[in-house]
Amino acid sequence: MAFQKVVNTDPAIATPGLEVNPGQAVYTAFNYVSDGTVEAGGFAFAVAIEEDAGGPATMNQASKKGSAGAKVLGFVERNLSGVLSSPLISASNVYPLGTGVPIAIRGQFYAVAAAAATEGQSVLCDPTTGAITYGAAGATNDTGWVVRLPRGVEEVATGDIVIYENFGLSITPATGGGVGG
Repeated sequence: MAFQKVVNTDPAIATPGLEVNPGQAVYTAFNYVSDGTVEAGGFAFAVAIEEDAGGPATMNQASKKGSAGAKVLGFVERNLSGVLSSPLISASNVYPLGTGVPIAIRGQFYAVAAAAATEGQSVLCDPTTGAITYGAAGATNDTGWVVRLPRGVEEVATGDIVIYENFGLSITPATGGGVGG
């Protein structure tokens, strides 16, 4: 049985995958189920739909990893409810195989910083490993999500709580200068 190793004197700012302002998120148009690797507070990729022998195809599956060049479905919200089948099993942020996964395409969510980050950096996610890094907007593996820092913090280190934000405001205006062009 795992025992608590650290006791903090202050409450945590948040838990990875929680909405900063509940009710503002926009979710994928289709429902996805976990392949057993999808983690709350991370990103998800669509994986190939498998067909049952002689039956209909299974539901759309989401995974922590995708194929090279794949785009993220979105950010995985924390909405875990489950059963610990044994007192020897520790709690986890991973959605079990076949569990419905809430995947947000817009909103503000808390996450654990994968590396040192600064305000405004783009969140990058390598589809082949699921690893999250930070960089410039438009870089390879850009998710469309941006790092925001909670409580006026100026910089964060690996393991600190950050906010990932995507309100979809990167709309390219039509050319021609006005209505009807």
